[in-house]
Amino acid sequence: MATGASQLFYPNQPIPLFNLERENSYFLVKLHDTQAFFQTNWLGKAGLLTLSSSVTSSLKQNSPTQSLHKISTIQKNTPCRLGIGTNLTDWLPASPANSLRIDIKYTVFQEQPIRNFITHMEQADLVAKLSLRPDWAVALKVSNVVGKLLSYLVQEGSQHEIFSLTIDLNVADLKTGYYVAIGSHSDEVWTPPKFLQIDDNGRLIDKTAESSLSCLSYAVIQVLGIKRLQEQMFRDEPWWDLLQTVKDDILDSDIPNAEQRQKLLGKWRFALEQVKRLTRNRSEYLLPEIREIIAAYQDEVDQKLLPQVTKESFGLDEELPADIQEILEVKTEGELRQLANNYRAAVKNSKYLLEQYQLSGD
Repeated sequence: MATGASQLFYPNQPIPLFNLERENSYFLVKLHDTQAFFQTNWLGKAGLLTLSSSVTSSLKQNSPTQSLHKISTIQKNTPCRLGIGTNLTDWLPASPANSLRIDIKYTVFQEQPIRNFITHMEQADLVAKLSLRPDWAVALKVSNVVGKLLSYLVQEGSQHEIFSLTIDLNVADLKTGYYVAIGSHSDEVWTPPKFLQIDDNGRLIDKTAESSLSCLSYAVIQVLGIKRLQEQMFRDEPWWDLLQTVKDDILDSDIPNAEQRQKLLGKWRFALEQVKRLTRNRSEYLLPEIREIIAAYQDEVDQKLLPQVTKESFGLDEELPADIQEILEVKTEGELRQLANNYRAAVKNSKYLLEQYQLSGD
């Protein structure tokens, strides 16, 4: 018999579609499935259940993002499946030094005059679906609203926290797939982790007795991974806008003579130097990906600017200009093309994975 919440564990489950590569992939944490169970005489009739979370990333240690995911009616002695399936983070780089702390709370409130207020919220679909994005300003502003709302609920109605879970995820040890925590607010028999599994449909099941989970609260989080982001995820970044603008200007230009060609090459090299400066300390993106994007664009620019006779004589072992070598960390034309091809293949694979994941907001 036990109360509280278990440690997070990794149950038997189907093989994930993608395995994380440290310093060379991205991950996202999703609240996949939740259940609340409440057994007490404190609640005489139906009450209100809230599911809230707070997420703190090592990228922004002093800026937790609060979310109110669900407000639902709950009956005592009846398991309440909340059917959440919402993202707790955006795509974050799988850097071993990074970490996340996720706090999840299920709280029950007695029926009070706030009922009408809650009804209006449900009708307006005022559910905060916040992500840990590079642009934190909007997320934190809305998160502050969520914090005030939760404080209001506590003041206005008698409340009882029935499930509270703190999850510390160190990226160095993180795996893609499902993680589970179970618990109860009163003495219950907890199913040992070895008897719990995730089936092919992503459902948490008990291999010993199908009904034993009905008296427990639980949370299932899912960690997803991709190799590379889609380009539209960079559209608000100054470095990407600069790179795209200069590249498009070059590809749309007429090249009447060698002087014009050299002028455009100079413009491109200057843009690359600025991109290098702008991305030097950007920890929310993978630097290998930025180099790959530059390599793919460099390939397009070369096809436009290099004279045909140069293209034909420029072998794969030919060394690149020194400044390009420094920026891309490759030496030869062959390595440049391989880097660009690797990026295109990784983006194609990531697009396939995103279609399989069917994430909200993508």
